[in-house]
Amino acid sequence: GSMHGQRALLKDPFAVFSAVWFAQTLNCEIVFTIRHPAAFASSLKRLNWHFDFRDLLNQPMLMRDHLEADRADMGSIQADDMIGQSALLWRMIYRSVHSTIGLFPRFNIVRHEDLSLDPVTGYKSLYESLGLTFTEKVEDIILNSSSSENPRERSQKRVHSVKLDSRANLANWKKRLTSEEIARIRKMTESVSHLFYSDNEW
Repeated sequence: GSMHGQRALLKDPFAVFSAVWFAQTLNCEIVFTIRHPAAFASSLKRLNWHFDFRDLLNQPMLMRDHLEADRADMGSIQADDMIGQSALLWRMIYRSVHSTIGLFPRFNIVRHEDLSLDPVTGYKSLYESLGLTFTEKVEDIILNSSSSENPRERSQKRVHSVKLDSRANLANWKKRLTSEEIARIRKMTESVSHLFYSDNEW
């Protein structure tokens, strides 16, 4: 339901595994946003966010329905291996996204990079597919949030700040990761990442 024409927004990376339930039970509109695996890994590395896979391994139905193929990798990854953790997380999340989109083509899918390169066109298209009105006010907010006058990177103290120079932020991972780290991320995610990113986007 909506109050005064507003819709609730639920943002949760692990909701991808329950997207069908959200759509069928709660009548939610689903939007999957995809971010380049190296950009995802570099963001977690910079914020120093480790992930404990026991949180997922301890959910038998989730493992059975989505993640059984990753059990060995999840069990063997080291607690301090942030690059390995983020690459594995990316692969698991977006493999599920790809299979879900195959079954439910009406779900929306957008790449973070495409929104960054052309925010107005990308959001306008998304608004239309969600039945939302793309007003001048919305356009102003989008331009203001992605303008080149904004900082190129979030400070660690302001993790949830949304104002960034979207274009400049796109290639930050190439400066922040070593060539070895990038090669490892690519190797670990390639089985899924090729579905969303071409060779020249590495």
